[in-house]
Amino acid sequence: MNLDKTDEKQLLDMLRGLFEEKKPPTLKNVFAKVNLATKRFKDIWSNWWEGELPPRQEIDLIFVFLDYSREVSLIGVEVEYFKDAKKNPYNGLEQALSFGLFGFDSIVLWHIFATKFENRVVENYVKTVSELIEGYELPILYLATKFSENKFELFSPFSTSLQYEADGFLHLLSNYCKERRNPLLSKEDVRQRRNVLKVILKIPR
Repeated sequence: MNLDKTDEKQLLDMLRGLFEEKKPPTLKNVFAKVNLATKRFKDIWSNWWEGELPPRQEIDLIFVFLDYSREVSLIGVEVEYFKDAKKNPYNGLEQALSFGLFGFDSIVLWHIFATKFENRVVENYVKTVSELIEGYELPILYLATKFSENKFELFSPFSTSLQYEADGFLHLLSNYCKERRNPLLSKEDVRQRRNVLKVILKIPR
């Protein structure tokens, strides 16, 4: 498939399939296009807890990692696919930050650039977004890559000419997310939403 002619939803399905095929032992599951505005979410919430629901939301990718201490880590990812230079470099930032309300352990903003982008253009995008995230100390991991032939060329959190296979990319993602944790988990209502999220995703408590 020509990625330059692929839309974002097709890309999400492609990524999910690739990660499912190449997943390391620590990755238990990966979900794509998860709608958290369903009646089931509302019913579980109202049956078990009080208080307001978080805003309606669709999560592009959810990774469920289980480390060797058997601790579950939920990672919510907002994906923005840049097919041309018309797209705002800050696209997806507000959406990604809102994921914290659902109790994800880590939040990721992932910008994927079409292969036709020159590296210097991608680097300019990355510099702009990274300065904002680091300057305000936002608790999210910013990923920026090109994606071609099932390999990832990385521009953020660091830049390298190496291309990562899917399993290596997932290992990197897991390690970096351990350093960027969701500070809203200190709140009881956010931890309760995390419990609802685990029920929806059929994750044992």
